[in-house]
Amino acid sequence: MGDVSLSTKHGRALSLVFTGAAVAMALTAWWYYAQQRAEIEEATIRQLTSVSDAKVQQIANWRRERLGDGRVVAASPAARNAERILSGKQVGDRDRAVILDLLSALSAEFGYTNGILVDVNGNIRLRLNSDTSDSDHLMEFVRAATGASRVILSDLYRDVRNQRSLMALIVPLHSLGAFVLDIDGSRFLFPYLQSWPTPSSSAETLLVRREGDTALVLNDVRNRPGTAMLMRRSLKDLAVPTDEQLKAGWLRRGTDYRGVQVLSSLRSVPDSSWAVVAKIDSEEVKAPIRKRWWEMMSLVLLIGIANVSGIALIWRSRQFHEHEKRDEWARMIANETPAYLWMSTATEENSFINKPLAKFLGKPQQRLSGQWATDLHPDDVAGARDKFHTCQERQCDYLDEFRLRRHDGEYRWVLNQGSPRFVNGKFAGYSGSVLDITERKHAEELLRHANSRLEKQLKDRTRAEKEIQALNARLINAQEEERARIARELHDDLSQGIATLSLGISNLKRAIPPGCTSALAQSGRLQERVVQLSENVRRLSHQLHPAALEYSGLAAALQAYCSEFEALTGIRVCLQTSGSFERVSKEAALCLYRIAQEALQNVVKHAAVREAVVALERSGGFLSLTIEDKGVGMTPEARENFVGLGLVSIKERTRLVNGTMELRSAPNEGTTLRIRVPEPAGALMNRAEA
Repeated sequence: MGDVSLSTKHGRALSLVFTGAAVAMALTAWWYYAQQRAEIEEATIRQLTSVSDAKVQQIANWRRERLGDGRVVAASPAARNAERILSGKQVGDRDRAVILDLLSALSAEFGYTNGILVDVNGNIRLRLNSDTSDSDHLMEFVRAATGASRVILSDLYRDVRNQRSLMALIVPLHSLGAFVLDIDGSRFLFPYLQSWPTPSSSAETLLVRREGDTALVLNDVRNRPGTAMLMRRSLKDLAVPTDEQLKAGWLRRGTDYRGVQVLSSLRSVPDSSWAVVAKIDSEEVKAPIRKRWWEMMSLVLLIGIANVSGIALIWRSRQFHEHEKRDEWARMIANETPAYLWMSTATEENSFINKPLAKFLGKPQQRLSGQWATDLHPDDVAGARDKFHTCQERQCDYLDEFRLRRHDGEYRWVLNQGSPRFVNGKFAGYSGSVLDITERKHAEELLRHANSRLEKQLKDRTRAEKEIQALNARLINAQEEERARIARELHDDLSQGIATLSLGISNLKRAIPPGCTSALAQSGRLQERVVQLSENVRRLSHQLHPAALEYSGLAAALQAYCSEFEALTGIRVCLQTSGSFERVSKEAALCLYRIAQEALQNVVKHAAVREAVVALERSGGFLSLTIEDKGVGMTPEARENFVGLGLVSIKERTRLVNGTMELRSAPNEGTTLRIRVPEPAGALMNRAEA
């Protein structure tokens, strides 16, 4: 034990030495890296400043040379020939030839793309090349030059027609006009910007001009060809140098047009609105030192790996002892708990069971390994082992139910569940528990039987309700058929007999001598009684089966009934219709007509009002009937339970045509009945007839 302790102390001391050495090496490497990076950045800044100064000097010299070209042209004999042409004097071919020779010499010697003689009104009087000039700026150039009375070098502009970056040298000819010499920036100016004194993969020089809140790039950039005078960059979010800083040279660290970190030097070009930007990627600047940095860090890493390996060996030794103590402590707790606990390793199916589970199984040992399946019910062995092995392969949570033999031989239903254990990220087996669920299984079985009985009772009740509904439909259909038959009998037989009797009494009345006043009076009373009887029979026939419903339609039949109802009861009925009621199905029309009859009879019996409203509407594929009164209303109990045969009849008739019924009522607030019937209606009634 003393040797182990001594070895541990030596290992700790060695690890401390290794750690100190690694830290020292890391600090040294970092200091060296910081020093080298600072030196390289300073050298790069000096190079950028030197390049920007050189480019600015080249461009300034080039501008002075162009202005010198202009002064030479102004002093040349060809200028006198040009003045004669512009003044409108007699001009010969020799004058034109002299001017063209001068322009050709300038183009061949100095690379001017075109030469133009322009009068003060912007008219081209003579041109060297006919297809290379942008005439849109000529008037502006001539006015600027003649107004200043000196040679002017214009700023760069975009030739939209030829997609070029141009500028012009304007040589004024007193107030008569000017020579305009076109300069192609890509041939005559930009080559100064494209060179770099040392090999570089990212360094480049830009010529920019500030326009408001943006900086316009005048030349093609290295990484985006064809962007001359097209690419702009906003200056709102950037630190913008002052004119004094640009003249002296201004250093900037930030991102360029690609969003890449760069070092850049800015310097203005004298006597112009231009500025030169010399820049290089920060990554290229850091690249030389990065290699040395990685070499030193590799050495530090090797020392660190050796240090970590030594520490790991010491830690593993301590962890091994700690693990043994922890396992023994966990086993003691597991044996003291009354729950049934088990544990498996990554290779064994059951490496440990606690004492309560061993007592439950009647096992003397606390280790079952692969023999645990021998205590399962024979019908459950295959499924239980397959599920355990599947979960073990997937290293996921395990949950299963099966029958387990108790020490007395009785098989008990148990719930076996386990959670995967991981040691240092590696699967180490399962820790689980067994729960006796036999009583729960018995309760579930009883519940299943009870549910089966309830389901059967529900099916029987549903079938009985369907039979009752079908019987109700047949009864209503039979009632309507019987009403129609009685109505026909009353109309065809009884009404005809009464009419014949009325005619006979009328004939008898004419046959009585005028002197028999008593007989004449008696016959008149008989005739009036027969007429009244005929009217009663007609009304009864109409109530039993309204002929207007078949021949005039639903709206006309309801209008006739409302008028008759008002005449008989004295209750005013206002009928409101909306929509067309042609080709309404016979079932829907008869249903709504009967419901209106029943509802108005309820108004007479219960509402105690002198007025009611009946609204009939057809829209959106539905027929709607609303009967409303402002009477005494109904109690909530009567409204919910449909007290009275009238409401029951209305509800049943609505159901037979697949409609919906809505009843709103409250004491002393009236009653509103709303029926909605879909079209086509009557399908349920037709099935009942079948």
